[in-house]
Amino acid sequence: MATATVTRKQTVTKALDRVISIDEKRRLMLIEVLREESGRELEAQARFSNGEIEFDWKEHNSQFRIDYADASLKELLEYARKLYGLADIDAVRERRAKHKAQIRARLERN
Repeated sequence: MATATVTRKQTVTKALDRVISIDEKRRLMLIEVLREESGRELEAQARFSNGEIEFDWKEHNSQFRIDYADASLKELLEYARKLYGLADIDAVRERRAKHKAQIRARLERN
């Protein structure tokens, strides 16, 4: 009985072809900033509701990413402008840097 050899043809994709576009990076940054801003707002509402409102960060994070996974860059920029006064992508970038600094400071304290 003859033995058959099966080989898989591997496809190779160049590194830069695997990198996402600058617009997609901006869109993902917007999702993260809006997720963080809305989470902080909802957490504050829960904190001052005398137990009437509950908030869970893990649940918020996962649901937010699901809800806005397909939102366009333009749509997310409009939410950022309307809800948080972030006029353009530079303002969003500054807010993201602020979030990262706050997280880093909180981790250093603990």
